[in-house]
Amino acid sequence: MHNKMTMKEIARRLNISITTVSRALNSKSDVGEKTRQAVMALARELDYTPNEIAASLRKRKSSIIGVILPRVEHYFFATILKGIVSSAQKDNFAVILSESAHIPQKESELVGRLIGMNVSGIILAPCRNEIDISYNKSMEKNNIPIVLIDRMPKNYQGHFVKTNDFHGAEIAVKHLIQQGYKKIAHIRGHEYSSIAEDRYQGYCHALKLNNMEYNPALVKTCEFVNKEEGYYFTKELLLSDDKPDAIFTVSDEVAMGVYKAMGELGLNIPVDVGVVGYSNSMVSNFIYPTLSTIDQPGIRMGETAYEFLRSALDDTEKIRQKVFEAKLLIRQSSVRRQL
Repeated sequence: MHNKMTMKEIARRLNISITTVSRALNSKSDVGEKTRQAVMALARELDYTPNEIAASLRKRKSSIIGVILPRVEHYFFATILKGIVSSAQKDNFAVILSESAHIPQKESELVGRLIGMNVSGIILAPCRNEIDISYNKSMEKNNIPIVLIDRMPKNYQGHFVKTNDFHGAEIAVKHLIQQGYKKIAHIRGHEYSSIAEDRYQGYCHALKLNNMEYNPALVKTCEFVNKEEGYYFTKELLLSDDKPDAIFTVSDEVAMGVYKAMGELGLNIPVDVGVVGYSNSMVSNFIYPTLSTIDQPGIRMGETAYEFLRSALDDTEKIRQKVFEAKLLIRQSSVRRQL
């Protein structure tokens, strides 16, 4: 009978009530040891597994958290997920993972589904600068806390965990300037992404601090933030009359497209063009030349987001926020001078 076995059947076989079976399975103190052992023995014999979701719905309390990420296969988001899952498992929390694919409507639908499943809480990396207010109200009504991670709307007052993307971009561009590059391009992310906007503003700030003129022709905006766009925009930049001698990309994935375009054009990295990426993906240290990049502590961010969510279940008043500092990893792709 295995998975079809129910507490009702166990109760019938032992001639006890369903309530007694339930309390025995949950090790309640008011159930006699002899009865509890009989229930547990029969449950093991029949390979009975309680329906935890159904039980949580009856109790209006769940041992499940929901996680919504824009792209599951993205290296940085994968590290975030690893941090969340490893922490949740220690507390015997299950994790339901969903992917918004950068589609706001889908993101809202996924949040609604998780609320309907009565999850304990939600960790969300929003795909845009604004999040759906309607599901915020629904979560408040159902006492379901939410922690935003990596991206967030301006002036957001709730729980969040992020990296200082402004500073990350600033130190990346400053490094290129210190290496002697004079004309630095930026292949940025979409304008509705908070992290892309922060990195763009960091790029602009670094130029201003070093008395370098901002040239809008050297800034290209991705829609999908992928290798193909990195390749296309690099070709466009380097075949123009006003070509750059360095490129700072919004992500390592975009930088992979830069490498391909440079190879086809017969240009040398970093002699002809310096390159700095963002996120310290696994491939960044295995390509040639190795890619200078900004490191983001994805695992620690995931662990922190889970800790904030877990704490919010017990203390609903305190707002928990954490900003991790970005770190520049200098490798071969940007070193024009001897350090």
